[in-house]
Amino acid sequence: MDDVFYKIITGNPEEVRRSLERFSVNQYGNKSKFEELNKENIRLDVWEALFRQLSDETYSSVHSQCLATLRILSRDKTNLDDIITKEKLNAVLKNAGLAEAGREQSNPDVAVTIEAQKLLCNLLFNSINVQKMIVDTTYLTHLIKRYSKHNESLPHEMKLFDIRILFLTTALNVPTRSVVRDTFLGDTYLIKMLQEISNRYETIPIKEDDVNLACEILKTLFNLYIQLDDLTHKAEEKFKRLVSILRRLTLSQCETKKEDLCSNIVNLLTVIPPKCYSLYMQPVQDDNCTDVYDNMDMSAVSVLLRFLDLRLEYKTDLIENLCPIVTCLIRLAKGERLMRKFMRLQILPPLKDVMKRPEEGTSIRAKLCQYLTSPITELRDLIAELLFIICKENVSRMIKYTGYGNAAGLFANKGLLGRQQPKTEYSSESDDSETEEYTKYKEQINPVTGCYEKPKPNPLEGMSEEQKEYEAMQLVGLVDKLTREGVVHPCTIGEDGKPKPIGHVLELQNELPKQ
Repeated sequence: MDDVFYKIITGNPEEVRRSLERFSVNQYGNKSKFEELNKENIRLDVWEALFRQLSDETYSSVHSQCLATLRILSRDKTNLDDIITKEKLNAVLKNAGLAEAGREQSNPDVAVTIEAQKLLCNLLFNSINVQKMIVDTTYLTHLIKRYSKHNESLPHEMKLFDIRILFLTTALNVPTRSVVRDTFLGDTYLIKMLQEISNRYETIPIKEDDVNLACEILKTLFNLYIQLDDLTHKAEEKFKRLVSILRRLTLSQCETKKEDLCSNIVNLLTVIPPKCYSLYMQPVQDDNCTDVYDNMDMSAVSVLLRFLDLRLEYKTDLIENLCPIVTCLIRLAKGERLMRKFMRLQILPPLKDVMKRPEEGTSIRAKLCQYLTSPITELRDLIAELLFIICKENVSRMIKYTGYGNAAGLFANKGLLGRQQPKTEYSSESDDSETEEYTKYKEQINPVTGCYEKPKPNPLEGMSEEQKEYEAMQLVGLVDKLTREGVVHPCTIGEDGKPKPIGHVLELQNELPKQ
C-alpha cells in the first residue's frame, strides 16, 4: 500500500494533513483513474477514512483537504455507486450548505463549502445512485434559496458551483425541471442573475468569471425550457424579457470566451417560443448602426450570422457545432419576417458572380451550399431548410441560388419534384430584383450546377437517325445493367412529388409525354 493512502487511513491529524498535501501535489492531482486502489480493498478504506475525518472536529483543519481529495477520487467511477451511501451524500450536502444545519447556517467555511460543491458535481455526474438518492433530500430548497438571495458578498466560485449543481440536476433528472421552474420559480431567479450581469457590463467587456457564470445560467435555463408546455401570457412576458437580455449579451464584449457565450445563447434561443423573438431586434437608436433593415437594428442577428460563419470553418464535431446555430436561425427566420429578410440579404445577396458554382468560394452562401450534399443527413437537411426558408420556400428561387443539383435532396424530401409548387404563407411582395450580371447570362446558366456554362456543341450533330437510335439503345442497355447490378436506381416522379423507383429502365419513356 502506498504510504500516502496508509497515512490517510491510520494517521493522526498532522500525518493526515501531510499525506493529503502529498496526494494533491504529487501525481495523483491530475489523475482520473486509481488502479492502485483496487488492491486489498484499499479504495473503500480510503473513502471511509476521509468521511470519518470529515465528521470529526479533531480534523477540522483538514476538512477542506479531505473534500478536495474526495473530489479527485470521485473522478474514478469504479465502485462509486456502492461506496456513496445516503449518509455520505448527506455529509457532502451538509458541508456544501445544502442541508439542514449545513455550513451556511452554522459555521460557514468558504473553502470547505466550495470543495463540497465541487465534490457534489462529480458525484452527480459519475454516479447513477447519487442521481437517484439526491431526489429524496431537501437540497433543492436550500440551493434555490441561496442563489435567489443574490448576495453580492457570496463568493463568485460558490455562486458558479451552485448553478452548476442545478444544471447537472436538471440535465440528469428530468422530473426536477418542472419542480425547479414551476414550484420554486428557479428560472425567474436565474433570469434576474443574467440581467444583473448584462447591466454591470453595458459599457465594458464582461470579465471571464462572469462569462463562466452566465454560461452556466444559460445552460440551466435551456434544461428548464426544453420541454415547455403551453405558453401563458405571464410566461410570454417572461420570455420576451429574457430575449431582450439575450440580445444585450449577444452584443456585449467579453474579455474572453465570447464564442462560448454565443454558443449557449444560441442553444437557449432554440427552445424559446418563436412568438417571443421580436425583442431580439430593436428600433434603430444609433445613427452609426450598420446592420439595419426597415428601420430595425439587426446587430444581434448579424452577430449570429458571424457566429455561423465561424462555425462553418469547423472540420470536426459538425453536428454539435453547426446544428444549434442553424436551428436557431431557422426559428428566428420563421418567427420574424424582418429577420428572415435581413438574413436573406446577408446569406443570399443579389447574384452578381454567376461564373462560379454556388458551393465555390468563401461566402456564407458558398459554405452552406457545400453541406447540401453532405453525407451527414441531419446537418444537410437543416442547412437546406434554412436556405429554403430564406428563399420564402420558393423552388425557383432556391434553384437560382443553390443549383438544382444541390437542392434536389430537399425537393425530394418535401415532395416538390415535378409538381406545381404549393402556396406558402409568405408575403407576396418580392424584393428579388435581378442584377445586370445575372440578367446578362441568365439564358446560359445551367440550373443544375447553378452557374454560367459556355455553349457546347450538339453531340448529335451530323448523326443520322439510325445512329441516334443506336446510341440511345446503347445508353438504355448501360442504364439497365447498372440498375440490375444495384449501382443506380432510376426513378420517376410519383403523384406525391417524390422519387419512385422503377422496375425497368424502359418505364422512363412512359414519363416523356408528361414532361
